[in-house]
Order: sequence, then C-alpha cells, then structure tokens
Amino acid sequence: MLSALRTRLLLAIPTLLLVSFITFFLGYLAPGSPIDLMMGQHGDPAIRKQLEHAYGLDLPPLTQYGRFVWNALHGDLGKSFAMANRPVTQMIAEQFPITAFLALMSILIATVVGLVAGMVAALRHNRLLDRATMGVVLVSVSLPPFVVAPVLTVLLSLKLDWLPASGWEGVAYPEYWILPVLVLAARPTALIARFMRSSMLDVLRQDYVRTANAKGLSPARVIAKHTVKNAFLPVLTVIGNSFGYLLTGSFVVENIFGIPGIGYQSVQSILSRDYPVIQGVALLVAFTFIVVNLVVDMLYTVVDPRVRYESSAA
Repeated sequence: MLSALRTRLLLAIPTLLLVSFITFFLGYLAPGSPIDLMMGQHGDPAIRKQLEHAYGLDLPPLTQYGRFVWNALHGDLGKSFAMANRPVTQMIAEQFPITAFLALMSILIATVVGLVAGMVAALRHNRLLDRATMGVVLVSVSLPPFVVAPVLTVLLSLKLDWLPASGWEGVAYPEYWILPVLVLAARPTALIARFMRSSMLDVLRQDYVRTANAKGLSPARVIAKHTVKNAFLPVLTVIGNSFGYLLTGSFVVENIFGIPGIGYQSVQSILSRDYPVIQGVALLVAFTFIVVNLVVDMLYTVVDPRVRYESSAA
C-alpha cells in the first residue's frame, strides 16, 4: 500500500509540470498583454518597458517558465498583476476555503440524495417511481448550472422570497450559500443516482443475492448486508470525480452569485490576463484532482478489503 502511494505521488510530479508548462505557454501565446490592460493602448512606452521589466515579461519565455517553476517549488506562485502585487498564495489561501466549503456541502447533499434515489429506483425497477426518478435525473444531467441557477433564483428568491439572489456574508449565514449549494449539487446528485441504480440492478441479479434470499433472510437484511455495500464501490469513483469537479468547477456558479471563491477569482484573472493567478489556480486544480483520485483509490480498500494496491515492482 505504501509502495503504491509513493509511486502515485512520484507520478504526480510530471503531471503537475506538464500542467504548468501548458498553462504558461497558452498564456504566453495568447494575444494581448496584461500591461496593455493596465495601461491602455496608448500608454507611455518608457513606463511600459519598466513594468515589463518589473514583472519579468521582457525575459525569454523559457526563462520566465523556469523562474516560475523554481519559485513554485519554494512555495512562491508569484504576485498578481491586477491585484496590487498581492501574493498568489495568499489569494488562494483566502478564497479556496470558500470554494471548498461549497463543494463539501454540495457533495454531502448529492451523495445522500443520490444514493437514496438510486437505491429506491433500483428496488422499484420499471415501476412508476423508477421512471419518475430517472426522468428527474435526465433533466438534472442535461441542464447546465447557468440554466439551473436562474431558474432556482427566480423561484426561491424572486417568487417565494426565501433566499437572497446573490451575495456572500460567510459560512455563518446559510441563507447566502443554500442556493449556490443546491445549484452545484444538482448534476452530481443525478450522476450518483444514475450510477447507483445501475450498480444496484447489477448486484441484485448476482447469484449470492439469490442465495441470500433463498436462505430466508429478510429483504432489508439482504439489501443492507449484500447489496448496498457491493453496489457502492463503483459509485465511489463517481463521488470522487464529482467532488473534484465541485472543488475546481464552480466558476460559473460563483460568478452568477457573486461568491468570492477561487472560481470567481479565476474568471477575473483570465479577463485581466493575470498570468500568475491563472498559473497558480491551474496547479491547484491539477493537484486537487490528483489528491481526490488518490483518496478514492485508498477508500476502495476500506469499502472492500479484497481490493489491494501493490507497486508495479511487486
């Protein structure tokens, strides 16, 4: 187990380097410059050169990239061009916890509701409840967040006046994060429900489930002991991927509701060509998915002790 963990962590290094390389040169090759946005098209050429030298934009691209990697290895992701030279690590430390909180609340709701809906649909296979559940799942999977958010805002904020339409006052004020959490949880809930239903149906057809029923075990005991646990293992991957998506893919939701998380800051940085922030967020996204996938793989051994990970050398 430890050998496999060490191997996965070593493989993460070239992955992060590749992500940083692609992100850096995509920004470098993009038309325009952050200095143009800061000064305008008719700024003083002398001041422009001073700013380019101050930010290191006058260096060769490989030199700039090498400097970024070296500083990143020492915990320095650079300073923001657009935010008064604020350190990128400080910005991420302030804004990522907000995104992480929204993602955690969303995945908790999605997991509970999705698992229950999937199990109920499987146990009522081809009946009215199953078809209704799958209809809701199909709609939820098909609608993107930028469609779900306005619909829920009109319903819960404008019509019923239950929740504010936008804004953020912190995690201590649930009325400001309930609506974004519902929007974020809609698609993962549907995915988890669909995969749980499919997995449950597959397990219910297995011989050991028929044997348990033939022995006279109660339906509740068969479901709890033999069905749910075995059906949950494939769904665990969906939950892990959904959590990674929620941690890094809430850009649209945060911008719609004006939430100062990492997604909102990323969009603003792209619009202002704030390269250090873009590169820092890209590394954070890649690192988050690596960690989430690693945790999911380790959880396999907890859910099913038969699963063992060994190094390729073994």
